[in-house]
Amino acid sequence: MTRNDFSTTATRCVEAFGTAAHGAVGACRTGGDRIAGAAAATWDRAFAQARPQLSAETRRNAAHARKVAARYWRQGVTASTDAADRAVDVIVEVAALAITRAEAMRTAR
Repeated sequence: MTRNDFSTTATRCVEAFGTAAHGAVGACRTGGDRIAGAAAATWDRAFAQARPQLSAETRRNAAHARKVAARYWRQGVTASTDAADRAVDVIVEVAALAITRAEAMRTAR
């Protein structure tokens, strides 16, 4: 394997890592959405069963609590997966830069 082949192969590996890592982050985002959907469905079933025994104020408070919890969940999933996407981008960028600089140093000798 020549040094140019090594540089090309290393760059492809870094790009493949980035693609796979972004796929994993996307799967995490999808999983978070599915968990939220399952939790909402469970809450709705339980709320429907308990509704006749609850006062109007308690029903309003419960509905509001569900909305707030769902919003915080969504914000948490979004913030964590967005940060993970940015981290992957930085790692790939730094690794590609290191390969480029190493190749430049090699050819400068």
